[in-house]
Amino acid sequence: MNAVVKKENVKVPIFHNRNFVLLLISAIFSSPGYFVYLIGTEWLMLSITDNRFYFGMLFFVAAIPRLILLVVGGLFADRLNKRTILFWSDFSRALLIGILILLIWTDSVAVWHLLVLSGLFGISDAFSYPAMNSLVPTLLEDDQLQRGNSFIQMTNQISPILGPALGGTLIALLGFAGVYSVAFVMLFISSLAVLFIRLKIERQEELRKPAPLTDLKEGFQYARKNELVISVVIMAFFLNFFFSGPIAIGMPVIVKDVFDGNAASLATIQTSMGVGALAGAILLASWKLKRPGKAVIMSLIGLGISFSITGLSVNTFMMAGLVALMSVLTQIINIPLITMLQQTTEKHMLGRMMSMFMTVSTGLTPVSYIVTSSLIAANVSIQAIIVVSGLVVTLIAVYNLLKNKKLLSFTLSQGREQG
Repeated sequence: MNAVVKKENVKVPIFHNRNFVLLLISAIFSSPGYFVYLIGTEWLMLSITDNRFYFGMLFFVAAIPRLILLVVGGLFADRLNKRTILFWSDFSRALLIGILILLIWTDSVAVWHLLVLSGLFGISDAFSYPAMNSLVPTLLEDDQLQRGNSFIQMTNQISPILGPALGGTLIALLGFAGVYSVAFVMLFISSLAVLFIRLKIERQEELRKPAPLTDLKEGFQYARKNELVISVVIMAFFLNFFFSGPIAIGMPVIVKDVFDGNAASLATIQTSMGVGALAGAILLASWKLKRPGKAVIMSLIGLGISFSITGLSVNTFMMAGLVALMSVLTQIINIPLITMLQQTTEKHMLGRMMSMFMTVSTGLTPVSYIVTSSLIAANVSIQAIIVVSGLVVTLIAVYNLLKNKKLLSFTLSQGREQG
């Protein structure tokens, strides 16, 4: 068997756990650094070309390699040192941003540069996501997972608050070179923090290490037997098509083309997204859900309704308020789902299960980006796209409320027994 990470025998409070605190510190710098880069790249793309199709492609080219390589990333997370994977993920992003800074200084940045860098960031995401989410359960006890996931999400959600606010300010004061310089420093610090994590390794003797394809096949067979994974994935597969593309592309396009706003306006809305997500994470850090499945589905209904109303927004502040509400609901959906999967999955399968869940549940995300971009290019109103998408999300959630008994009946005690 491969090297297996051992948890401490003595249970310690979350913030007395040195390794977990270092992981939090890394997330505090990594996510905001990424969002500083993202808002700079979004506004740079909107500034160097009037063709909004290319703006949509910015998301599409990141989603495709992320989708294709997520399963590989999960396999790596189960076979290799998760800490090393996280280090190279953030360090490589810092190097990519450094290249972009050079292009800006030489005044040679073009649309294709931004698209290529976006694709490379997508590759990095494919390896960092399963490594992060499979590392958390190796550092914490089962009954600490909801709080631990909430704190990780909390630090991640500082990014839509600090990132856009800092990015929008830096664009106004220092230009794009200033934005990317700050993003470079933050990601570099994040990669260094990960290096100080020390994991206890138990090496078990084995005559022959399973081939990667054997591990991959084992992962698929394991997933097929997990009814919760199947139940959640089918629902998320369709939800992402109607939500991910319209929300990611819709916010900047509405700010720029409908509200006639600037980078500060976009930063306001993206900051409200972070405030809502942070509030949701804080709520779940202090509130242990007894029926997490029911909370997920009810939040989905609220998310769909709020999304439709967002398409009818008349100004930046109305949209910012609705986006904040949707972010709270999104956390009440995401954190319990991740926790349920972690509780019901054997530790040596966590990397593969988290990557497979992410792969299948986001399978239509690239299609969502390209369809949304194509509809906008065909002069379909982005506001109409959002209203219709929100209605569909609501209908999917109501269907699951009526039919998805497996998710509705899931309780915390069930998770411990299955885990």
